[in-house]
Amino acid sequence: MATTHAVTKAFAMACRNSPEKITPHSAKHSIAAERDRRRLSHEQRKAWSENIGHDNETITEQYYGKLSDDRRFELLEEVQEDQISPPLNLSDEAKIEMANEFLK
Repeated sequence: MATTHAVTKAFAMACRNSPEKITPHSAKHSIAAERDRRRLSHEQRKAWSENIGHDNETITEQYYGKLSDDRRFELLEEVQEDQISPPLNLSDEAKIEMANEFLK
């Protein structure tokens, strides 16, 4: 099944009893959307993109990383002023202690 037609035909046969029409493209879109829901490192996102046949993460973002207007507005509503943490007022001793802990 090396051709696009063969893959599409295989999907159609495998999904013939499904109430929804599932295509290779819609499956790829679902896989890419799942990637976006997970907290992944840059390297993990790259591996995920390569696993769905893209040379790099940019291709996945370009074709599958689109946000609907509703989702975009929902995300922007989550970014509110009251979610910003106030700056920490640490003494020099506390800063040194934190740096030492970090460097262990």
